[in-house]
Amino acid sequence: MTKPRKRKPWNKGKKVGKKPALTPEEVQAIKVVLAQTFPLRDQLMFATGLESCLRGCDLVRLEVNDVCLAGEPRNVVRITPTKTAETTGVEIAFELQPETKKLLTAYIEAEGLGVADPLFSALRRRTPRKGISEIAYAALVKKWTASIGLNPMIYGTHSIRRSRPAYVYKQTHNLRACQLMLGHASITVTQEYLGVEEAETLEIGRRYRL
Repeated sequence: MTKPRKRKPWNKGKKVGKKPALTPEEVQAIKVVLAQTFPLRDQLMFATGLESCLRGCDLVRLEVNDVCLAGEPRNVVRITPTKTAETTGVEIAFELQPETKKLLTAYIEAEGLGVADPLFSALRRRTPRKGISEIAYAALVKKWTASIGLNPMIYGTHSIRRSRPAYVYKQTHNLRACQLMLGHASITVTQEYLGVEEAETLEIGRRYRL
């Protein structure tokens, strides 16, 4: 009798666990590189991902009319995440920064986008336009992080989603604000998502050493 073949562990050679948030310094470094060597789409997608705190599945589904009204960037964008649409219906409300609004206007004009077009699509023109996939977005995040020397195996789309609320919590300790940014129904989920207890425990350990 032949021995059954051993299956490789699904996570062999892969980095698993929570993806770390980007620091403000890393965010600025990526923005500089994107502005120098990447297309407008990537610059806008990175900025929108940071400021919206949307999951990758919701970011890639954005349409022009989600972020623009009558040809102008919306003051406040409201999105109901697909994960909560059929349960709590909790919205995520966010504002695009002035620099991001300029990118948005320039990008829409350069691409000739209509109100019902996907906001982010493949760079090669197609008719009708097709939105970029989650897999393609994840691959872009790897390129963006690698462009400033970070290990792309460690970072992922949740690094983008987590960055702003992680920074806000570090500065203010306002967990409720972070909950609203992320669209979580429970503040406990937000606490776990940001790794608040773990981070605070490690900090205490650094302060009180034997």
